[in-house]
Amino acid sequence: MTATVPVESPPEPVEPVEPTESPVVQPSNTVEPTAVPATSVPPPTAVPPTAVPPTAVPTRPAPTATPIPCYQLSFVADVTIPDGTKIPGGNTFTKTWRIKNTGSCTWDERFDVAFVRGTQLAASAIYDFRKVVKPGETVEISIEMTAPTTNGVYTSEWQMVNPNGVKFGGGPKSDGTFWAKIEVVDGKGAIYNFATSACDADWSSDLNSKLPCPGDRKKAGQGYVIYEKNPPIREDGGKENDPGLITRPSPTVSGGYIQGIYPAINIKSGDEFRALIQCEGGAEKCSLKFELYYKIGDGKFIELGEWIEVYEKKWNTISIDLSALAGNKVTFSLVVWNHGTAEDNIGLWLDPIIYRP
Repeated sequence: MTATVPVESPPEPVEPVEPTESPVVQPSNTVEPTAVPATSVPPPTAVPPTAVPPTAVPTRPAPTATPIPCYQLSFVADVTIPDGTKIPGGNTFTKTWRIKNTGSCTWDERFDVAFVRGTQLAASAIYDFRKVVKPGETVEISIEMTAPTTNGVYTSEWQMVNPNGVKFGGGPKSDGTFWAKIEVVDGKGAIYNFATSACDADWSSDLNSKLPCPGDRKKAGQGYVIYEKNPPIREDGGKENDPGLITRPSPTVSGGYIQGIYPAINIKSGDEFRALIQCEGGAEKCSLKFELYYKIGDGKFIELGEWIEVYEKKWNTISIDLSALAGNKVTFSLVVWNHGTAEDNIGLWLDPIIYRP
């Protein structure tokens, strides 16, 4: 049996309605729109950025150069007699300063060196300069002095003098001095040491009438002299604590020598010259002749002794009584000659002194 699906009845038909005639609206007199020409808009003008001035950095004014005075000097070194040197009363010594011309004017023979204060020590208060020193150059000034006979500390101050007679020295105001400062002591024991006072002497050789002091081992072409501050080396290779005087004659085989003439020394009864003379350690081919001379005043040099030294790891002990010279100011001269050879000829005066008991 088949199930019957109900069918929905269709709607009743609707009577069509007659359309109503709508009035036609007539268009009014419409004004045609006026065409507006397109306005051309210019592209934006690029505006340059406003320049910002840099911040001013404060600057320091250039320093004003301090004018260099015409006459000025600076002290460089004590070549001899450093401050505090002990000297027996009445002994003569040579004080040497090294100074530099730090002014803007040249010094010449019209200049002088003058004592300004302290104890004069020298025979004169003013000395001729007799040299030419340009700005920036150095010079050595030497004056012979004598220690007072009374014990104590003495200072002698000096300055340069320009051609107008105006004194000048070092420092910002050019009024500083250079000086000798010594201590006078009782004359006992070693009253004079020829090694430590080496540069008080005038040194020469057969090839050079004015050798520098101290000399230079690397410049042996004319001979040299050196105060050996380091422990001197004895001929046997040992080291010494006593002062040593190194003397190297010129390389002239025959007649080659070196000589030192020292300032005069007051000699008293009982004084002795003492030294140990030898070849310097390591100078194995050394062969030398040592000589000692003296003179009184302007007299001639007279020999006190001579000794031959060859390298044999030994030395000569020298002791000479000077009592016969007592009461005199005596000038001593130490001389060393080449003896048959000039090779390895380095002589050592070990602790050469004037001894006063």
